[in-house]
Amino acid sequence: MTNPRAVWDGKINAMTITVLPGRHEVLSERDIALVTLLGSCVAACIRDPRLGLGGLNHFLLPGDDSNGDGSARYGVNAMELLINDILRRGGKKSRLEAKVFGGANVIDVNSSQTVGNRNASFVLEFLKREGIPVLAQDLGGQRGRRIFYFPSTGRASVLMLRETETRRVNRNELPLIKTPNPASRAGAVELF
Repeated sequence: MTNPRAVWDGKINAMTITVLPGRHEVLSERDIALVTLLGSCVAACIRDPRLGLGGLNHFLLPGDDSNGDGSARYGVNAMELLINDILRRGGKKSRLEAKVFGGANVIDVNSSQTVGNRNASFVLEFLKREGIPVLAQDLGGQRGRRIFYFPSTGRASVLMLRETETRRVNRNELPLIKTPNPASRAGAVELF
């Protein structure tokens, strides 16, 4: 039976579930892709290949939040939520693998360390520290991306956005970076 939240996407000829900023999704259903739209944000696609179980998160800011609200807008919270959700469903940390995308330089482009650069550096360092190998990455650059990820197989596709679409993503990301977006706390499995 098909996931009731999945919708058909003719671009990839598959059912998809959209993951919004500050959120994550985990599933094991075959032939369903998780899709998200990234500018300076980063998406980590993590899976347990033995189970065909995995997910995708979408975070806006590197590191953790200073006010401690657990918002998945921040990388450390988003990573913990995604990994804990996979582990809670039977995944094993020792089998996890990752693909990471995003981190375009579309916000604060005059800075030497843009939000995109900091997000990209954060996700790579986090995964290295946790011992989760990165099988593929497409980080940085000047254009946004649409990511399609099939957790059951690990297949990922990247569609680079045109300049006009990248500017629209930038306009949509800016308010989200400044406004808290509460998310549920991590579950019973703790990573650190």
